Amino acid sequence: MGSIFTRTLSDGTLRYRAVIRIQRKDYPAFRESKTFTTKRIAEKWVKKREVEIEDNPDILNGNQHEKSIRLSDAIDLYLNETEGVYSKTKVNALKLIKKFPIAKKSIMKLNSMDLSDHVALRKTYCPKVQVGPVVPSTILHELLQIRSVLTHASVMWETPVDLNAFDRTTAQLRKTRQISASRVRDRLPTNDELIIIMFAVFSCRRRAELTRMELKDYDQELHAWKIKNVKTPKGSLGNNKEFSVSDECQRIIEILMHPEIRRRFKSKNSDKYLLPFSSATISTEFYIACKHLGIEDLRFHDLRHEGCTRLAEKGFTIPQIQQCSLHDSWQSLQRYVSLKKSHIKFR
Repeated sequence: MGSIFTRTLSDGTLRYRAVIRIQRKDYPAFRESKTFTTKRIAEKWVKKREVEIEDNPDILNGNQHEKSIRLSDAIDLYLNETEGVYSKTKVNALKLIKKFPIAKKSIMKLNSMDLSDHVALRKTYCPKVQVGPVVPSTILHELLQIRSVLTHASVMWETPVDLNAFDRTTAQLRKTRQISASRVRDRLPTNDELIIIMFAVFSCRRRAELTRMELKDYDQELHAWKIKNVKTPKGSLGNNKEFSVSDECQRIIEILMHPEIRRRFKSKNSDKYLLPFSSATISTEFYIACKHLGIEDLRFHDLRHEGCTRLAEKGFTIPQIQQCSLHDSWQSLQRYVSLKKSHIKFR
């Protein structure tokens, strides 16, 4: 009845997921799982649970995935069963959804009105949750996160949720522009602004990737640096790729590796990472600096956009740009290449 599955997290630690599946005559299909830090504890839980079920078969009728399961409970179970698989962004988005009224709804009874009410609520300030209004693209992202939970419930727990009705509702919300894909941004930072964060530009790296660049993963001879767990729609875990280090990027790396610079970092991880900071710190400092300097409508991700654009202006083909940016598809790369009329020279 019970099985133990081992999963390796992004930091190398192991997690053990205990799963109990029971198909018994006159009872509904039963499935229960729980994640543990050690295999011994996982095995102990399976044995204990099997004894409890054997002594009290009525437990099979009270399966945790019954029709009345709320979205908030489904999210908890989903996160437990997929621990370490998805990014912090996805996990935090699901945890935020749990704070809204929609999380109290049964996943079996979730209807178009529930989704519409959630969309309307997210466009206003929510005092109970203490979050402000968000743009249509963010709301769409939340609905997609909810759908991922419903899909998991349908496939893995055999819970009869109506995914077709969910899709019809989101399609109509798109049609009426209540939700939408993210707006293509054309804002490029000026040369003066780039002086502060040239490395982010010339490396074409995402903010989180900058803080995960391990010194041991840099091949100076081949001018390549391996980035672990590169972001992808299918999940970042194990998606390790090497990006081509340009001459401009190489010069900045040499500056960052200067002993005086390393000393000023004052971090215990300065011998492990090129930039021994947290991505949250970079985000905060970037926001404060922009506000202090009066820089408007500039996001850190715009620097990656600028880097790709500069490569295009140098005459790089899309496949060549892809070697630096590590985009999965040419189509997704197109939005980052906004060629200017005047050519920008690398300095």
